[in-house]
Amino acid sequence: MKKILLLFLFCNFSTLIFAQNDSLIFQKSIYFSEKIILSDIDSYGRIYICDNKGLIKRLDSVGNVELTFSPSSSIVPTIFNVQNPNQIFVFYQELQEWVILNRFLTEIERYKISEKLESNNYGEIGFVRLLVPSPNNTLWFFDESDFSLKNYDILNKQILSQTPLGLILKDEEYPISHLQFYQGQVFLGVKGQGILIFDNFGNYKTVLEYPDWNSISFEKEFILITNNQKIIKKGLYDKNLEEIILPKQNTDTTQAINYFFQSNSKGYQITENKIFIYKFSTN
Repeated sequence: MKKILLLFLFCNFSTLIFAQNDSLIFQKSIYFSEKIILSDIDSYGRIYICDNKGLIKRLDSVGNVELTFSPSSSIVPTIFNVQNPNQIFVFYQELQEWVILNRFLTEIERYKISEKLESNNYGEIGFVRLLVPSPNNTLWFFDESDFSLKNYDILNKQILSQTPLGLILKDEEYPISHLQFYQGQVFLGVKGQGILIFDNFGNYKTVLEYPDWNSISFEKEFILITNNQKIIKKGLYDKNLEEIILPKQNTDTTQAINYFFQSNSKGYQITENKIFIYKFSTN
């Protein structure tokens, strides 16, 4: 009887940790002549890509180009964030400025960090490597000059928090290449270490130990991590964990996975020059 009970508990515990894998059905692929540098997805399931000439395109859910933003220069942005599709945030590290696009991909605002962000009791604001918005009119950024994560209140023009990263990171030489605010948490992607998670006050919480991560995206209450050729789907608030398997019969999908997004029943794999569109089908 004890053996039966233990087996029952083990099976239920396994179910909590490893959700049933979803299978992907390949639908179509789209080729782009220019190299895709950045990509994101909005709440309507529309894909955005930025190529090596700095052009930003919005695609509908089946891959048709709807709109294009042609900047005045060919400088490629470091980050663009489309969580609010009516105010798309585009950060240019090289220029140390950010641009706001409306829902028609028309530039409506442009700000220089040196003019918009003012220092306060936390000291000077130095070279900003990564900069992203949050819904409460603040900006989160990684300040390379003092190696810290900072939160800035735009309306009151003050730094709300500063989190030194020197003691958190295993090695300061690890490249910090992803920053995103999602559902009240800050996600900082560090190549060679993993994905660091902070609360909305800048307090360090934990790290997702995927040192070989390649991209990060979110779908409802899940984080999707491309890790080498694998796609890990992990619950943000529970122990759900699964691996999304790409169809093997499509040999083109052996290309490096630069991004992967899920929107309801569709999956989107972004490689250097292609977008692969799939449909999820629960086994």
